[in-house]
Amino acid sequence: MSSQEHDAWFSREIEKLGPTLFRVAFAILRNRTDCEDAAQNAVLKAYRNLGSLKQRGYFKTWLISILKNECFDMLKHRRPTLDVTEQELSYEMAVPDVDLNRAFDQLSPEERLTITLYYYEGYDTREIAKLTEVSEGTVRSRLSRGRASLRAMLQEKEAAK
Repeated sequence: MSSQEHDAWFSREIEKLGPTLFRVAFAILRNRTDCEDAAQNAVLKAYRNLGSLKQRGYFKTWLISILKNECFDMLKHRRPTLDVTEQELSYEMAVPDVDLNRAFDQLSPEERLTITLYYYEGYDTREIAKLTEVSEGTVRSRLSRGRASLRAMLQEKEAAK
């Protein structure tokens, strides 16, 4: 494959994965600007290291893994902020249910990432474990804990109405 064909393939793949990259980054960072920075850095790292990808069929998983690492690195070095604009954006991007999104915001970044990969991106627990570099039991625990937290927060909100 020529360098030009290689670049065209990479560009097509990145274009297809744009919404996924944003959802995954937003699940962790909860800030549009940080998401854009993380996605851009992840794409650049992926392009520079494309030679280390053994099979193109794993490109999406490989890129999400790079993005996840980039997002958690950003969390370590920055204190994320969430203003009203980002809050409204998250409602439009994820789920139209405002209460569910507010509850989702209160989960840990790891729980948000796990739930996003499982419910929005369609990964199974084995794939998520590999992607997030934790055991499959930890993935199931995060899913269970996240669902229980969401359920409790939504029931609390409903009871307050």
